[in-house]
Amino acid sequence: MESNMNKEFIRCKNCVMPNTRPGIRFNEDGICYPCLAYERREKIDWDKRWNELEQLCRLYRHKEGYDCVICVSGGKDSHFQVGLLKEKLGMHPLCISVDNSSWSQTGRLNFDNINTRFDVDIITFSPAKQKLIDETRKDFFNELHPSKYWDTILYEKPMELAQKLGIELVFWGEDTNSLTGGEDWIESPDALKQSSKEVRKKFCNLNVLFLSYYVPWNRYDNLKYAKENGFKTLRDTMEWEREGLEGYEFEQVDTLSYLLNQLFKYLQFGFSNQTELGSDAIRLGLKTREEVLKEIERYEWKIDPYMVSDFCEGLNITRKDFFDTIDKFANKELLYKDEDGFWKLKEEYLK
Repeated sequence: MESNMNKEFIRCKNCVMPNTRPGIRFNEDGICYPCLAYERREKIDWDKRWNELEQLCRLYRHKEGYDCVICVSGGKDSHFQVGLLKEKLGMHPLCISVDNSSWSQTGRLNFDNINTRFDVDIITFSPAKQKLIDETRKDFFNELHPSKYWDTILYEKPMELAQKLGIELVFWGEDTNSLTGGEDWIESPDALKQSSKEVRKKFCNLNVLFLSYYVPWNRYDNLKYAKENGFKTLRDTMEWEREGLEGYEFEQVDTLSYLLNQLFKYLQFGFSNQTELGSDAIRLGLKTREEVLKEIERYEWKIDPYMVSDFCEGLNITRKDFFDTIDKFANKELLYKDEDGFWKLKEEYLK
């Protein structure tokens, strides 16, 4: 397969994923790797992989104390992971989260629900506040990537804590590189596969795994399980009518402003979660390509004012600072600014 970066903007002929996604690949027929990966799922012996997971858990399972770490937030996938490992596989997990410092009320409810419904211990790591603010401001103004510092902590801190506590087995949920497209697209259970040599060396004594390798990962199945076990969507709580990401009130409900990263991705690469989740829905047969393209045109460019206010207040910047910065980074080859000041994809790219 060949990379389609730095070429004319095109979308996968099956879903709507564009070639501007960093690291994505298309085959000679114009089909993206995530679509090909989904097709290959039908040929996977999932019973065999489940048996592998059971054997792995038997190897690490303790009668007393923690035998694995699960990296959690308050999301639907966290509910699924904790339930699967504790109640179906009989593990004794320690859940570790990183405080996002911008909790939604719905996120707090769901996070507490994991704690009570599954009766698990949770350690929450809260980064030094001023350091987090300083790094977030710097990365926003310099790269339009404000979550860069927090994402590094989110990825490494659970493994650091597992290491210090002597817990050798660590679980993450979805391998986004292989399932949605990325530079390391070859499927593997190894959750350190895309890490630097330094990170791999640092955590070489840990077995860090993607659960999505062992079970046929499906966000809608995870949602169904989570709701059966107390998970609430934004529609359930009526906390706020979020603008953008229309139709996915169950996705990324934990925080107020973190989802702005999707806007920043849209401004630079011409796509965000509306495209990613829509592509997933196409592969699952839940929506047509035409339906998703209409959703992209109607919603993907929208900026939620509640998120912007939370983001600006958190960093102590003005709305002018915010909008001047996103204007500076907007990809003017892909986008145009409409009369109301919104950046939108040019019409020729909405097909």
